[in-house]
Amino acid sequence: MATLNKKRQYKYGLLLSVIIGIISVFLLYSINYSRIITALVSYEGGLQVILVVSLRILVLLVITIYLFNKWFKQEAQYLTDIPFLLGLFFMLLTYGKFLDLFTNLIYLTLNDDINLLLLKLRYFLIIFEVAPLIYLGFEVIFFRLEDKFTKLKDKKFMDTFRTRLILLIVGVESVVIILGPSFRIVALMLPFILIPSLAGIVYIFYLAYRLNRLNMVKPKILTIGFLLYMISNIFRPLMQNILGETATYVIVVEIVDICIFLVIFLGLYKKNHLRELI
Repeated sequence: MATLNKKRQYKYGLLLSVIIGIISVFLLYSINYSRIITALVSYEGGLQVILVVSLRILVLLVITIYLFNKWFKQEAQYLTDIPFLLGLFFMLLTYGKFLDLFTNLIYLTLNDDINLLLLKLRYFLIIFEVAPLIYLGFEVIFFRLEDKFTKLKDKKFMDTFRTRLILLIVGVESVVIILGPSFRIVALMLPFILIPSLAGIVYIFYLAYRLNRLNMVKPKILTIGFLLYMISNIFRPLMQNILGETATYVIVVEIVDICIFLVIFLGLYKKNHLRELI
């Protein structure tokens, strides 16, 4: 009965977060409806941008639903489980793409202060997107250190320690973003926030593959998938310089990322080990 109640609480919590997210997206778009329509008239390729970003959102939604469904099929649910942590990553990334679509359409119609505010909001989402993956990665890293530091074998201590590390990382990165004085400076911060996190995630999944950890997923394929995602983010500024702030740029990078996330989904899809916990 306690397990059922806990599962129900998690379901209500996720449902509440989804409702809040949907309301936030609806308000963002509805309040700026006339601005979006005006921007579409003058933005060549705007409809194509909406189509390709919507396809990306659909892919992310399918992955998110798959992961949370996989989590709830387990006999017991823990907030440190692989499907839950990965599900959080994809859910937050989905909200981030709604914000990306909004800014892609109307950024030319907004003043510098509003654009800076939207950019900071997007970066906050990125910080919270990668946090569950970093938390997951600590499991692999500390597993290698258990023989040297026996305290790491204490699950309660480990969970508390990992949580504090994540809060420290998120806190430091958030302060840096808040203090960013201009659009250009904040934009330059992204590689220093996202790339190291993605590089660490790639290394973590590679270690998981070598150590035969995280058996609920396919670490080898996830290593390749997140490596491609990291490379995609590295080359985005180059593509932007070549193509400019155009619909073509957005369409190209989004199609590339759709292909990459299909690879990542292949790494997540596994029929076996539904009951195995991290």
